[in-house]
Amino acid sequence: MEGTDGPRPATPDELVGIADIRAWLGVATARAYVVSRFRDFPAPWYASEDGRVRLWRRTDVEAWLDANRPGWRDEA
Repeated sequence: MEGTDGPRPATPDELVGIADIRAWLGVATARAYVVSRFRDFPAPWYASEDGRVRLWRRTDVEAWLDANRPGWRDEA
């Protein structure tokens, strides 16, 4: 949960990158980038200033996949 001082700390195992998202969706990296920019996709927990590095909370992405890509867990 975010407070006035920014997002709460996260451990490395709580975070996922575009490679994880790509694998879960079963798509190419370019498509994973497109999906990660969907308006309803979770906002990154961290994004570098240049936008080249983005990390998401695993639970946020998994919840989005559960709602938008039924059966993804069986395919992963």
